[in-house]
Amino acid sequence: MNDRLDHPAEDGQSDLIRWKTDAWQDPRMVNWYSGRMVVSESTNSLKNALEIGAIRRFASGPEIIDIGVGTGRAALPLVADGYRVTGIDSSQAMLDETRRLAAGAPISLKVGDVAALPFGDSTFDCAVALNVLVHFPNWRESLLEWKRVVRPGGRMVFDIHSLDHAHAAYGTDESRWPAPLKRTQTKGDFTHYMSRVSVDELVEFANATGLTIVAAAPYGAFLGGGNVNWLSYAELDATQRWKRVLSWFARDQALFDLGYFLEETVVRHLTPRVTGRMFVVFDNRPDAQANARFAADVAARDAALDQRDFAALQPWLPYSREQFAAELGKLLKPLRSRHFFFGLFKTLVTRMPGFDFRGVLAPEVLGQFHAWLEHEQIDQRATNIARGWAAGAPFRFKDGIDVSVGTEYHLVKALLETHFGIFDGGRQ
Repeated sequence: MNDRLDHPAEDGQSDLIRWKTDAWQDPRMVNWYSGRMVVSESTNSLKNALEIGAIRRFASGPEIIDIGVGTGRAALPLVADGYRVTGIDSSQAMLDETRRLAAGAPISLKVGDVAALPFGDSTFDCAVALNVLVHFPNWRESLLEWKRVVRPGGRMVFDIHSLDHAHAAYGTDESRWPAPLKRTQTKGDFTHYMSRVSVDELVEFANATGLTIVAAAPYGAFLGGGNVNWLSYAELDATQRWKRVLSWFARDQALFDLGYFLEETVVRHLTPRVTGRMFVVFDNRPDAQANARFAADVAARDAALDQRDFAALQPWLPYSREQFAAELGKLLKPLRSRHFFFGLFKTLVTRMPGFDFRGVLAPEVLGQFHAWLEHEQIDQRATNIARGWAAGAPFRFKDGIDVSVGTEYHLVKALLETHFGIFDGGRQ
């Protein structure tokens, strides 16, 4: 997966690159990584489906180089699709594992540095890289090398983290970002560092280097783990409750289907402002006018998002509102799927009060969600009362022991039954 990108750098960049590279030389690490890529755990299967789907959607051939091939997670599906694929990685252990997983399928594998590819100019029709540039700060230098080996009119496809997303969540002043987000910007924190770019930077780079930006497609709006959605971090990703909800994806096909539907019919058609990750596609040809149109289209989609009305997004979505509502209604029938979607719904209406869901959610579902919201608010009020009723009371401590501990459960029960009148005391 990871390759050396050695270029002069500032702020410990070279040390970061060296650490990222050397970590994958150990066959034991490679064996662990290979198993991790296929284990059905939390949203791992959804992430893989989205990433491989994007690679297949954007790749063009027939000659493709997979840069930082790792264990062949992107390369082997492309081989199965009939492309002639060459995989490059700095780790021979990675290449050995790819060869094993290929099980005789035709793929060329070679040790190489992704910033100094061992090929002549204009060798390939397409360069793809999966989960490579997300780790390295010198993305510009790397892309220039990839451009060199791609034929004129060819293509480059890669994923990277979105700086626009971080700015949308917490602003441009990094000193005000939450600690977990700031940590990912620190080049000296080798384990947590993530490379982020903005659409403006991508357009500027394309114009300066003779490229045309084709896509900056967001994905992974609710993958969790190392794929935090910072717009919902406080409400969802930072909570144990949401982590448990995401763990259901590994065992619930209906929930997986819902997540995949939302990603494919909504998320990837929006802008890099909405998620932490995106797939970027460059064509190896200069077209400043096309790049300007791309930037204008992203701005238009962002403006539509600001309208807080699902209908405003319709020009960019593949389904009509009626088609989307019909399909979503089917997918929301299972209670677990509805519970997951409620988490997204609650976050959205909290962040964007007044967002118009009419025509998207069935009246019965919308009514249930609003009832759940009201009950959660009542639960929180009752809990706050129960936790604070004895604060400062002279009788709270007896012989150094907090005698109010343990009363919260019974007090909450009494509040819900008597004061709020929404609980009959029955338990199942």
